Amino acid sequence: MRRWRRLEAWVAAQLRERDTRAALIAIALFCVAGVFFLTGMKAAQDLFVDSVEAYAWGQSLLGGYGRHPFMTGWIAHLWYSVFPAADWASYALSRVMAFVTLTALYFIARRVVGPRRALFVVLAMMLYPLFHTKGERFNNYQVLLAFMPLLVLAFLNAYEKCTALSGALLGLAAAAGTLTIYSGLIGVAAVGLAALLHPDRMRFLRSPAPWVAALVCCVALTPHVLWLIKWDYPTLQWANSLAEQPGSLRRTLGYLGHHFALLAFPVVSGTALLWPWRRAFHATAVKHRDAFLILVITAVLVFTPPAAALVLGSYLRQDWGNPLFSLVPLALLVLARPLVTRRAVARAGIVAAVFTLILLIAAPIYPWVNYRLRPVGGSHAPYHEIAEELTRLWRVRFHSPLPLVVGGYEVAAYVVFYSPDHPKMYADFDPALSPWIDYPNELKRKGFVGACASYALECIASLDALDSAAEKLTVSVTRQIGDVKGETMIYEVRISKPGQ
Repeated sequence: MRRWRRLEAWVAAQLRERDTRAALIAIALFCVAGVFFLTGMKAAQDLFVDSVEAYAWGQSLLGGYGRHPFMTGWIAHLWYSVFPAADWASYALSRVMAFVTLTALYFIARRVVGPRRALFVVLAMMLYPLFHTKGERFNNYQVLLAFMPLLVLAFLNAYEKCTALSGALLGLAAAAGTLTIYSGLIGVAAVGLAALLHPDRMRFLRSPAPWVAALVCCVALTPHVLWLIKWDYPTLQWANSLAEQPGSLRRTLGYLGHHFALLAFPVVSGTALLWPWRRAFHATAVKHRDAFLILVITAVLVFTPPAAALVLGSYLRQDWGNPLFSLVPLALLVLARPLVTRRAVARAGIVAAVFTLILLIAAPIYPWVNYRLRPVGGSHAPYHEIAEELTRLWRVRFHSPLPLVVGGYEVAAYVVFYSPDHPKMYADFDPALSPWIDYPNELKRKGFVGACASYALECIASLDALDSAAEKLTVSVTRQIGDVKGETMIYEVRISKPGQ
């Protein structure tokens, strides 16, 4: 115990709590470490389907990608124009998103509760599972998790300065969230409601900031709206199909329980690190205007989706809430106003560092132990193996790169990512969901390989309807690591020759 106190005292003495650069370096080191522990921890499995789908979107810069707006696909396009299509590159991109999120949270907290508490919040948030073991998925929700605090930060800045420039930045942030996934509109509604409920609202509404923000947001959304009209609103149809799925009180409570359980890691740990608990009554403990806005925004983000789900009877998927809970620890700090000492921040830094070190040590061991214990199913399904096999089948026949793959997203997207030819995909047999290809002419001109799971009879029928003369094969693939064989997956494959 004495050694711990000495270490705590030494770290507290070295602490530069007002140094923004030191905080950013700490966040950057955590995120760089994340690339290594995620790459190691996930070594026996392929990427999550959302991550390979984002890569497939990013092959073309479009106004939308069938089921979703374009922001995630554009980010993937920029990233993979520099880095290869490899698991580590996807994990690195997810860590970039984590860096943006934690940095924005730090600057929000710095405005609201001061630099010391801001550093404490960020260090505690490094224990939030969405920033480490559950943070490997680069997808719409992770991008929105980064854009949501950027929107809040831009709003706080615009509310303070009330200038046209700050309003333009707010409009761009609002558009960025909306163009990631439409649930970003919840963030727009949250900052709008906070602006209207604040006692100083007339000062803001009489300034150019909100009106410039609205104008810039509308202009930025225009290309996507034109794309929606051209393709008959596929993203809205997809969103509507999800909203029509029946929900229940139990599922909605499960959604809240899941996210509050994730928050328990940083909140409970942070609470313990603040012992002995004392309240800060100093007038500067909280910047009251920003604190009020943060409390309103947090409440809207957290409780609007479950309230709407109960009223509409809709189903809430748990990952839909991933971008909406990151402000909760800061809101709790605003409400409780605990005294945060330099030693408490030092303890938080030590715990975050030790936790990250444990993840780095466990990363090379965990995947192989997990694979030996559970080699069949789930995360160990042989997706990159089917991608390699379909590429080989095409090249043997036509001595050229594989141009197109056809099938459901859950297979086709993996082939796009893991095939060395990185073909385009025609996904789910719906031209509106694959606007990057010229359907059906491109399929006939270039040829394709199609694959459906052997039990997916509707998929197989749709595949046969594309080319009844296509070569038919049954292909099985198995993942094997060392002497342990994993799951064998059987696919019905169709090879349609080019130039038809």
